[in-house]
Amino acid sequence: MSQKPLIVVSGATGAQGGSVANSLLATGNYRVRALTRNPDSDKAKALASKGAEVFKCNLSIREDVKNALSGADIAWIVTNFWDPSIYGKDVNEEERQGKMISDIAKEEGVNWLIYSHVEQYIRTSGIPNMTFAYLGFYNQNIGANTILIPNENDEVELAISYLEENDQLPMIDVDGDTGPIVAKIIEDAHIFIFSYLPLVNISTICFMVRNSAATGTLLPFHLSDDDIAKLDAYVNNEQMKQMFKFIKEFGVFGKSDELRDISIAKKLHPNIKTFEQYALETFGKAK
Repeated sequence: MSQKPLIVVSGATGAQGGSVANSLLATGNYRVRALTRNPDSDKAKALASKGAEVFKCNLSIREDVKNALSGADIAWIVTNFWDPSIYGKDVNEEERQGKMISDIAKEEGVNWLIYSHVEQYIRTSGIPNMTFAYLGFYNQNIGANTILIPNENDEVELAISYLEENDQLPMIDVDGDTGPIVAKIIEDAHIFIFSYLPLVNISTICFMVRNSAATGTLLPFHLSDDDIAKLDAYVNNEQMKQMFKFIKEFGVFGKSDELRDISIAKKLHPNIKTFEQYALETFGKAK
């Protein structure tokens, strides 16, 4: 009997990677090598208890990545903008990591790389198979790198830098929906190799507002540069401002024709959450 395919999952104790690792383990069809900086964390131990090979790896260290990808058939890779070697230090480090990982994947004979960055570089890498997965704006970002402001009318103002009421914002429950979608992509490999996949369920700011009344009314509240300047560094930093300016002008996925059809995510995972469903589960109904 042949061995099950070995899938490497980076960021396995984070949002994207954790969802992917858990979903792949749940199928019972794969060996999962879960990469993390801290194999002693509770999340890492939980993955190990489900059968994952928990593997200590720092994506900025070449030898770590080489060892992590050794013997892998498939790799799901996501880099982390909030990595201390990137955020507030060197924003070019994320690109360097992505290119290095691509090079090592080729050297180590990885058959299929599923990635969401440095696409142009990977396309010329010579890796036999590749898929580019583009996640939407995380539902979990609402209230984290966006701001919820209660007012005297028992309403909550949703403050998002630069975005206005009718701007579209493709979103995803990163914890709950990323993994099932990626597991389906891998199951149907013959369809999705060399694909560009937007992993989202579409909402607009006004649609979120209108349909979130059960949680208390969410009112769109536009943040200008002057508004942002008064906020903490999590929102008021150049990288975050540039991200939201890009979303305002080009959308989350830019102007790529290959990423216009967002229906693929729901076809892969019919139970993908809307933001409204997520908000009800997360924040509960208004009293």
